[in-house]
Amino acid sequence: MPACPGTFWPGAWLMGSLRVRYWQLAALLAVVVPQFDRLPSWLIAGVLLACVWRLPAVERRIGAPGAIVRSVLLVAGLAGVYYSHRTLLGAEGGVSFLIMGAALKLLESRNARDVFVLSILDFFILSTAFLFSQSLLLTLYVGVALVVIVAALLVQQQREGVTVRQTLWRAGVMVGQAVPLMLILFVFFPRLPPIWSLNLTQGTGKTGMTDNMSPGDISSLSQSSAPAFRVEFEGEAPPPGELYWRGLVLTRFDGKTWTQSDMLTDYAGMVDWGEYRPDWSLAQEDPAQRAVKYRVTLEPTDQPWLFALTLPRSATPKVGLARDYRLLYRAPVFSRISYDVTSYPSIPLDPHGLPLLIQRESLVLPSSGNEQAREQAHRWMSLLGSQERYVSHVLDWFRKEPFYYTMEPPPLGDNRIDEFLFGTRRGFCEHYASSFVFLMRAAGVPARVVVGYQGGERSPLGDYWQVRQLDAHAWAEVWLPGQGWVRVDPTAAVAPERIELGAQQLANDPAYWGDSGLSAMRYGNYRMFRGLRQMVDYINYRWQSDVLGYDTEDQDGLMQRLVGDTSMIKRLGIMAAILATLAFGLLLWTIYGQRRHEHPLDRLYRRYCERQARSGVAREPGEAPADFARRIAARKPAEAARAREVAALYASLRYRPDSPQAPVLTRRLQRLVTLR
Repeated sequence: MPACPGTFWPGAWLMGSLRVRYWQLAALLAVVVPQFDRLPSWLIAGVLLACVWRLPAVERRIGAPGAIVRSVLLVAGLAGVYYSHRTLLGAEGGVSFLIMGAALKLLESRNARDVFVLSILDFFILSTAFLFSQSLLLTLYVGVALVVIVAALLVQQQREGVTVRQTLWRAGVMVGQAVPLMLILFVFFPRLPPIWSLNLTQGTGKTGMTDNMSPGDISSLSQSSAPAFRVEFEGEAPPPGELYWRGLVLTRFDGKTWTQSDMLTDYAGMVDWGEYRPDWSLAQEDPAQRAVKYRVTLEPTDQPWLFALTLPRSATPKVGLARDYRLLYRAPVFSRISYDVTSYPSIPLDPHGLPLLIQRESLVLPSSGNEQAREQAHRWMSLLGSQERYVSHVLDWFRKEPFYYTMEPPPLGDNRIDEFLFGTRRGFCEHYASSFVFLMRAAGVPARVVVGYQGGERSPLGDYWQVRQLDAHAWAEVWLPGQGWVRVDPTAAVAPERIELGAQQLANDPAYWGDSGLSAMRYGNYRMFRGLRQMVDYINYRWQSDVLGYDTEDQDGLMQRLVGDTSMIKRLGIMAAILATLAFGLLLWTIYGQRRHEHPLDRLYRRYCERQARSGVAREPGEAPADFARRIAARKPAEAARAREVAALYASLRYRPDSPQAPVLTRRLQRLVTLR
């Protein structure tokens, strides 16, 4: 039956083998899986449609697409990629473009060259997964996918009858043979910055908080056990109650939402990047004070702010100290980064006075709204007459009045501060921080909200601290004459166990999760998987620090321990020596190892050939058994009958192993070989 124009029959593709097609479909799907959550839904549907279209049962009915159809699909695909990503370049747009091209290449594959090109595309697309993640789980998956792609290439060269298991085994051996070379280059080759450090993956952060605070924001973070960052302390870590990880400072309030100030972008000298040292930064330096040194490994946030303890200093490139005493990164954090910090918690912040602009921002409130809180603040301040006494009085009021800490507070209306302070009195950290700062400003005390994380959990399996999203926290800072900015945490007055134990320990109490049905389920899941989560965290920590964190400094340290030198000549010499040793070992394995896995029939025939060689008739390399038997008959007529029978039996058994007569013929061959 003739094929339709522009199509070809599956049986004509690569000498009638459908195995190649199935393997190519499997390889393409394997490289698309790691990108699944980043691809537009229409592209995922298009890839699946292309795979279904190339199934023999489907193609036999509708035929493969012709040139016109493929051209239309190409134009539509380009338009779709541009519409989804607003570009054909970049990390996400480029990956979508490559996957679209691979799907179209699958539709037009007709010969071995097309299959080879598609496999090269698969290799490249698979490698792009590391632009978005470098986790151990993804690395293991990439190893499996590599085996699938290599198997898809091997199938073209294999005879019919080779099983899937045998194909995967051979592909796995080939991939495994490249591992030693990969390890040698990884350990000894001069380190270069990985491509995922170039901030190509915008918009992929999955953790972290936004740059504003409204009731409910931190609640959603605080019920997530996803990691935020890890901390390695140099020496003893501070007590959990002192671990306030400063991230954002919010000074503007519109009655509902707290946001950041624009000073960092509107005025010069508001960030100390280490190049030009502003006066305010120099004034805060005092090396004689107690220092806490540590390294933070931050998960991607897509935001430029970093997290550190009070008054941090960092010598890590691209890290600066902002005027509100928090750390900033020069670019949004699109991939996991590490930075070193030295904090000076006992140095006061701005003790000698506030610039007029900062003071004004720290006092401003909306012109109207929350009148009951304003009146209460004025009344208390007029009675107390001192800012310090006023701060203490408000904290005592929070402590003594029936306020409750809960992760499921009731909703608030337009006058949120009044409704919370004099109505519901149920909330979590942001409710208390927001209302406390409002009361301070209403009484003329400069105050601001600080958002970050509080506490953390020391890993039982490693010398580091794990800070999770459920450790997200908000607190207040008030400025007092002679003392500067002082941290005040009204949540500690209402729920001291939240600060003393930390959110991760507090999460072991069912009441922390609320009293709804879903809350009980979340609590059960947290308790059930806590041990597993800690083990996975430790494995990820070792992967991050020992593999992804292996840099030039670590490499130089290794070379110093091995040869006492870090010169490039010695480094290349070690690489050459190890490669030569591996090559020699591979040669020995090829010569002697293969013999140990020799087929029993091949072993029998080799013994017969060796006996003939000792009697003066040696088999030539590549000589067929029948040809060798004829030479034996010409040189040794008495041996002619046995030589022909040995050759015939060997050929019959080797190429027809499933014959019913195989056991009998094998015993006959053994007798002929051993017969003197």
